[in-house]
Amino acid sequence: MTQNEPSAYTAEETAIIRKRQAGRSRVMGIALVALCILFFLITVVKVGVWG
Repeated sequence: MTQNEPSAYTAEETAIIRKRQAGRSRVMGIALVALCILFFLITVVKVGVWG
């Protein structure tokens, strides 16, 4: 879309879409961190640092 074309969404619709995208980004970030922690814990248990 170029600057001369009218927007397909109103300002309110754009705000709603951005809010949804931000929510999904947070959820994906939390899931990624949780997966990293899980892999770290599995590695620690396999190596046997605490036992």
